Amino acid sequence: MTDVTDGPVDNVLFITCDSLRYDVWREMQDTLVAGSRLEQTGVSFDRAFATGPGTTPSFPGMLTGTLPLSYGGLGPLTPDRPRVAGVLNEQGFATGGFHSNPFLSTHFNYDEGFDEFEDYQNPLMGVATQIFPRGIEINNPWLERVDDLVNLTGLIKATYRAVTSKPRPYVSAEVITDDSIAWMTDADDPFFCWAHYMDVHHPCHPPAEHRARFGVEHVDIDTVSELYSRLLGDSASLTDEEMAEIRRLYRASIVYVDSQVERLLDALESSGRLDDTLVVFTSDHGELFGEHGQCGKPERMYDELIRVPLVVVNGPTGLSAATDELVSLVDLPPLFHRATGLDVPDEYAGRYPEPGARDHVVAEHEVNGDSVIGVRSDTWLYEIDGILEEERLTDVQTGREVSPGRRADDELRRVRRAANERAAAIDTEIRSPGERRLNADVEARLEELGYR
Repeated sequence: MTDVTDGPVDNVLFITCDSLRYDVWREMQDTLVAGSRLEQTGVSFDRAFATGPGTTPSFPGMLTGTLPLSYGGLGPLTPDRPRVAGVLNEQGFATGGFHSNPFLSTHFNYDEGFDEFEDYQNPLMGVATQIFPRGIEINNPWLERVDDLVNLTGLIKATYRAVTSKPRPYVSAEVITDDSIAWMTDADDPFFCWAHYMDVHHPCHPPAEHRARFGVEHVDIDTVSELYSRLLGDSASLTDEEMAEIRRLYRASIVYVDSQVERLLDALESSGRLDDTLVVFTSDHGELFGEHGQCGKPERMYDELIRVPLVVVNGPTGLSAATDELVSLVDLPPLFHRATGLDVPDEYAGRYPEPGARDHVVAEHEVNGDSVIGVRSDTWLYEIDGILEEERLTDVQTGREVSPGRRADDELRRVRRAANERAAAIDTEIRSPGERRLNADVEARLEELGYR
């Protein structure tokens, strides 16, 4: 396994870990097996950034090569968006995807372009994801009125728990690894395999052996669920010890996922295919544990939320020259194509990582039709926030917000211009979730479940 190759590789293994912060992952390298192995044999980018602070604004960049608020904004992927899997499939690649994030499921059209796509969803989650586009939570006045009458959120959560015996809709990392290995074993070259792990996403509850390493083996799944509910809804109620337990569970989950990534690498190596496979490891976003006075994934573009690990093994020659460059995850599709010797489609918005390719990255989000645009350069983060109706400037070296004033700074002028141009380019007709109405299929399922 080498950091670069002289010629194109046959295969691509794309590994993503939900909610993995760059700074925590970096601090934990001494405790990680696969992480250290990837870094020792690959090219690690120290300034890689997601295209948004959550799953829904991040994965369009990685899997379609486009910014999240293009093509009508967040929600199900529209047919006119390019699909990395589809483009590679047309070039003769076998394509397989394995994950259990409901917002990347067939209900959101992420299966298009994959020969095999396993999202481990049951029909109830099809209902939940269509009703709650940002999670199983109330986020607009119409749903609040419904919830007051029938306690819809409680019913869906309780029913899902009864069906799956889990308080959250994801399968364990071991399942993702087993199925990814089985598919790669049977697949012919060339192939594109995407494996996405949810275990670092709250509520974190890895196997007991990993919890024991961090002194939280006594914490059961019900307690974890309760702790995370308070973290996101009433973090001030958490004691210092409870917050410390949440952080330890987070780190234990990182170690657990790392052990499963190692299994993927070992399987490729034992099959003799590792040296001819581009391996890319990254995350979709981070999470706040009290930084900036907030928890979870607020609609902000803090480094703790959008800065992510990115390691590439068996990439094209010269890739190591860009390790200190700003890189966006929207740049991954051009990398996949360049590494496999294919032309990069014009529809992709990303740029192949190389010196001078970027002087800023863009991250964005949308809530109820209002967008937040963040443009980050070496020095500045400039945000245009349509939710709070304000503009913010942050010095990224100190993490402090400052007044834009009349600063005579060429870099700041470029950042502000890029943010304003992006804001102007976004379709202002993004449909608000508050205007959603249930389709006939969702209505029927709700009636079957006793919600009507």
